[in-house]
Amino acid sequence: MSATAPAPTVSEAIAAATAAALAGSRALDERDAEALPLFARNLRRDGQEALGRLGLPRLADEEWRYTSVAALARRLPDLLPASAARGGSPTVSAAAREALSCFGPLSAERKGLHVLVLVNGRLDPDLSRVDGLPAGVRFEALSRAFAAPPALLEQRLGLAGSHRSHPFAALNAAFLSDGAFVEVPDGVVLAEPLVVLHVADAAAGPLAAHPRVVVSLGENAQASVVEAYCGAGEAFVNAVTEIYLLAHARLDHSKLQEESPEAFHVGTAEAHLGPGAQLYSRVLSVGGRIARNELTVRLHGDGAGATLDGLFLARGTQEVDNHTLVDHARPHGGSQQRYKGILSGTARGAFDGKVVVRPAGAFTDAHQSNRNLLLSDTARVDAKPQLEIYNNDVKCTHGSATGRLDADALFYLRSRGFSESEARSVLTLAFASEIVDRVPLDPLRAHLTERVLGWLSGDAPGAR
Repeated sequence: MSATAPAPTVSEAIAAATAAALAGSRALDERDAEALPLFARNLRRDGQEALGRLGLPRLADEEWRYTSVAALARRLPDLLPASAARGGSPTVSAAAREALSCFGPLSAERKGLHVLVLVNGRLDPDLSRVDGLPAGVRFEALSRAFAAPPALLEQRLGLAGSHRSHPFAALNAAFLSDGAFVEVPDGVVLAEPLVVLHVADAAAGPLAAHPRVVVSLGENAQASVVEAYCGAGEAFVNAVTEIYLLAHARLDHSKLQEESPEAFHVGTAEAHLGPGAQLYSRVLSVGGRIARNELTVRLHGDGAGATLDGLFLARGTQEVDNHTLVDHARPHGGSQQRYKGILSGTARGAFDGKVVVRPAGAFTDAHQSNRNLLLSDTARVDAKPQLEIYNNDVKCTHGSATGRLDADALFYLRSRGFSESEARSVLTLAFASEIVDRVPLDPLRAHLTERVLGWLSGDAPGAR
């Protein structure tokens, strides 16, 4: 009787996943590298070099202590080569279309919205609709922009440099193929939101997608951008978003992560703000088997400001991690962070938030808050709020609290005729509404409210 081969160790799985990633990227190079302009090919090869040097995160890496990298690493050798060979799906499966339809008020059928749909990381022109934009505004797929690349795209793509130090940003660069490019010139104010819908359609088999979104706003420009992720089947979505705001620009940016219960999601976003620029960010994470959302905001200009809201919902065996870094490098800056988590079953969540005030960041006003609601005895949240301050003329606070539904409030609602489940839903929705009600875009706020209600009833992505 032959002995069964032992399962690979975590270190062996991570090494195999890194090797599979490099092999998949090189196979992609052989297939379509010549379709990319030189600067994009250079970024892809920089990603390969960095990935070979960094490798995927190890268990001992402090920044990754809350993320189950081992579970992802064991699946990557099957996911990455499949996506490199197959690329985007020629048609969208019924399951993926159903997932896409959940974005109802944000879909391409709604008037007043401009929508790009990326299927498995590549543009689907039949599902997209972009027309009637003001002169000078660009909202297009990277694959189309690469055909005649604007100068600004060459300047901005990869400028943040996260691929040099972040393993999954390096992986994204190594597989660079498509995504979305947003350019709003100086002084232009967009009344309609720009929506990028990412669909991971794994109906034909497991896959990986590596979309990249580049957003650049000129001086005094204003825009709203929504990134939404959904899908069907087992997929690994490794997204990178780069945001550049010049002086006094204003961006409202929302990310909705609503992928299938089998999905792995790693999202890495970095924003660079000039003098007086303002970023309003919100992240809703409700889907996926394992989801990690990272947001870094660097305030390079005097008087720049950032408001970061987050809401993560997890049940069953889901894991969702949220990591933020706000870097105050110049004086008179301000930042507000409000992140909330709601967990049930044996779900696990994490909030790792850090505020850094540099020596030149005098008169900074920065506040960070994380509150979590546990709906079961077996759910868990790890919270790690941090302040790192190198200037005394600042006003900075942080805090975190995790608890259960208030027994007195439950008793009060029960005494007014609510059933126990109704009372729990009312209080949970009220907890989430502090984040949802702050959304200024009507269709987005309606969608978030519907999504939270669906989650409470068990009818939501990631529900088990």
